[in-house]
Amino acid sequence: MRAAVFHNGKFQIEQVADPSPVAGQLLVRPIVCGICGSDLSIRKDAPHLCDVLHRAGFRGFMDPAKPVVMGHEFTCEVIDTGKDCTRFRKGDRLVALPFLGSPEGVQLLGYSNGYNGAFAEAMLVDEAAATLVPGDVPDDVAALAEPLAVAVHAINAARPDKDCAFGVVGCGPVGLFVIARLKAMGLGPVVAIEPNPARRALAEKMGADLVFGANDPAANDWWAGLGLPVGLSDSMAVDPLTKKRQRAIFFDCVGTPGLLMNIAANAPVESLIIGIGTCKDDDTIEPAFLLQKGIGIQFVFAYSPQEFADGFDMICRNPDALAPMISRSVGLGGLDEAFDALAGGKGDIKILVRPDL
Repeated sequence: MRAAVFHNGKFQIEQVADPSPVAGQLLVRPIVCGICGSDLSIRKDAPHLCDVLHRAGFRGFMDPAKPVVMGHEFTCEVIDTGKDCTRFRKGDRLVALPFLGSPEGVQLLGYSNGYNGAFAEAMLVDEAAATLVPGDVPDDVAALAEPLAVAVHAINAARPDKDCAFGVVGCGPVGLFVIARLKAMGLGPVVAIEPNPARRALAEKMGADLVFGANDPAANDWWAGLGLPVGLSDSMAVDPLTKKRQRAIFFDCVGTPGLLMNIAANAPVESLIIGIGTCKDDDTIEPAFLLQKGIGIQFVFAYSPQEFADGFDMICRNPDALAPMISRSVGLGGLDEAFDALAGGKGDIKILVRPDL
């Protein structure tokens, strides 16, 4: 079968061995697969990100010195089933968690040297990890289930309620998914903070109540209007009975050095910052400043099977809601151009890969 093999910083279309399902596995044809920010990081500096995952104890993560077939945000079609698989039949469209059980331990599809991801004409998934795609949900939109699950997990980690207001910093795919999920849950108000005008407009489409550019001083007035001032003295002067919201939650969906401290400086007292974006360089925080303002920081990674299911249920209830995030589709031969476009951060939000193109 054909696959886009990534090795030594480049993609090469190659013929690779067809995968064969064992008990509990499905052989599927990837219909469409999104390009993730982690994919961009692997292409830019695979040794660094792999070293981080290995030091964190993920034994099934890829060896950057060996070839890998990426792709973990997919909609697929059943080709064949392994022994004892009875839930699905040939031709069924599925989404699935990209975690595959193997004799070597859990493998993350798309970042495994032994089991290829969805930038190929065929792949394996665990039957127990798969979910049928309803007929009214388009392939492209169903493929957003995996990255949406990341947003579901981040929001769950924050333990939000109706007394919270939210700041979403960075309106790339992750930030937009966070906005859409918050609004689908009936939570808000949500303010989006993004320097790119086109992405600010898309944040409004996803439901943001207000959008600001980076470091806009008007944002401080907006928080103060909710009874959540940025400064300590102003915070101590607020009458608790006049507060419209009790606490602020920020989602860092960028992950660049200095951003955590920037958010803390512009966040209301006693805010919580949820770190989703992967900062690939060393960063410095000032604990004394965070302490004085009572700022909390929590980092999140991946999601649970239930969070994946919850995100996909959200998609099925309103398939059109997330469609504006999809920029375009490319074939396997267009991967280098698509990765360059996404890394440039100019126009595209979510580029999908179709192995049959």
